[in-house]
Amino acid sequence: MAQHIASEIMEKAFVTAGPDTSVYELVNLFVKNKVTAIPIINDEDELVGIVTDADLLYKKVKPHVPHYVNLLGASIYYSGISAYNRGFKKLMAGTAKELMTKDVIIAAPDAPVEQIAGVMVAEHLKVIPIVDKKHVVGIVTRGNILDELYQEYGES
Repeated sequence: MAQHIASEIMEKAFVTAGPDTSVYELVNLFVKNKVTAIPIINDEDELVGIVTDADLLYKKVKPHVPHYVNLLGASIYYSGISAYNRGFKKLMAGTAKELMTKDVIIAAPDAPVEQIAGVMVAEHLKVIPIVDKKHVVGIVTRGNILDELYQEYGES
């Protein structure tokens, strides 16, 4: 069985953003580029964090439906939809810096794919940035790992 390394399977074209990128713009980047994670880089192009689609969905928004009581078939809201709307507007005005995970699990270009897969499973990660001298050179997604498994075992 051939031992493959990160640089052989990683995506070399990926989307990055800066710490000051607005959450609104991040959402736009996720939707337009159909990505699940965006590495956040500083002015020196060094990795400083990562924002995932899950961060946007769970971390700050928590789009919990306003509490309501069903009274004789009529729904009466008592926590107010306007509070939710204000919260959402506030979130959209935020920046990547406020939302990003700063302790990013990364791998080197020569890291064995098997190890990366193990870390992804153990840490419930969808993406691992591949970093060389603080610079993101690629990203490995679950899809890349699955492709690799398919290539390797699909033939046999």
